[in-house]
Amino acid sequence: MKLQARYFGIAGAITFSAAYTIFALCLKFFPDATLRFIGTVHMIPRLDYIKSFVTVTPKSIAIGMVSNIIFVFLFFWVMAKIYNLFARQQ
Repeated sequence: MKLQARYFGIAGAITFSAAYTIFALCLKFFPDATLRFIGTVHMIPRLDYIKSFVTVTPKSIAIGMVSNIIFVFLFFWVMAKIYNLFARQQ
């Protein structure tokens, strides 16, 4: 089965950008609960040290979204190309 690399990349970028936006908005409006959640998931005991460095602005959300969309698209596009290359060799 051949993957359409462009569409695979677009789907990955859309999914990741939606998750990134939700996370950024949670960090903006609920910073304590979000950082506690990150600490629980990653088992980091002292997130109080990085709390002062976390600033979420509309500009930082936009820059993060654009850069993540580009890199995630490229990652999924390359993975689809590699998959198609290996699938053709079998």
